[in-house]
Amino acid sequence: MVRRLAALTLATLAVTFCAIPAAHASAPDEPIGRGEVMDRAWSWIEEQVPYSQTGCHNNPFGCYRPDCSGYVSMAWHLSSSLTTWSLWNVTFDIPADDLQPGDALLRDSGGVDHVALFVRWADAAHTRPVVREEYDFGHVAEESVWTDGLRGFAPRRYNQLDDLVPYGSIAVKYDSMGGPGSVLGRPVRGERDASLGGRFQEFENGIILWHPDVAYAVHGDILTTFWATDAERRWGFPTMDEADASRAPDGTRGRYQFFDRGLFLWSPSTGTHVVHDAIYDAFHAAGHESVLGYPTTDEVDETGGGRAQHFQKATIHWHPDKGTWITDN
Repeated sequence: MVRRLAALTLATLAVTFCAIPAAHASAPDEPIGRGEVMDRAWSWIEEQVPYSQTGCHNNPFGCYRPDCSGYVSMAWHLSSSLTTWSLWNVTFDIPADDLQPGDALLRDSGGVDHVALFVRWADAAHTRPVVREEYDFGHVAEESVWTDGLRGFAPRRYNQLDDLVPYGSIAVKYDSMGGPGSVLGRPVRGERDASLGGRFQEFENGIILWHPDVAYAVHGDILTTFWATDAERRWGFPTMDEADASRAPDGTRGRYQFFDRGLFLWSPSTGTHVVHDAIYDAFHAAGHESVLGYPTTDEVDETGGGRAQHFQKATIHWHPDKGTWITDN
């Protein structure tokens, strides 16, 4: 991930594409988002459009020549069906590791003249791309896995592809929060791979983090702590959005968010700390912050091989031989 969250690999992609969207967001040869590209590409697969180098296939997305380059021209909403040679003029080179849905794999050398749309990697090693393509005579538009790698094809990105437009499950979440008017603000980076098979997109004030098949927003001081403590590699993925926490005995009110392997608790006076594992179990059994208050520290070592975490009203101790117990502050 950007900054502290390393972009690793993806076996399955955080996208849900519609066959025919209710309305087109783009104009011919104008900026287009990845979600719209993939919706348009899916339409020919759903319709089982047969390959041909003559004529055009007409559907709600327009009339385009039903060969490989016409298919990509349709998906990118170009004003006409280009050829594999002329597609070079509307694209630019990108590293293979930066291939994203709606980018192209293009080749016109060594007796091969073909182009396909990249969908995702089928393997963590990035050796088997999943593509959408109009392949050859006798075939229909299809999604398939290239089991023999890129085969000399050049990764290319359409000049007018708007990488910032959210799509798929992340777009659904972003729109449900209010889009640019939400707490997240506007997108500042396109969707990319997170660790452990997830996807994320960064916005002005936070991120949306997806893992099959749900997406949640992380922002503010909770996000700062999440990034500073090795993010999803340590804590897993969020299982909910941030929400109001309970009132502590001294009146403190804060916010909380659960992740796969920990509870992030924040208040203005205590900051953000993570409660997890056996200490979380004891915290939960004792009544959470409404009884013990908010955590004032992360877990710390204690003499004798134990651990402890301090809260506003008490300290929870843990020892591998003794389990957990609570002492008043």
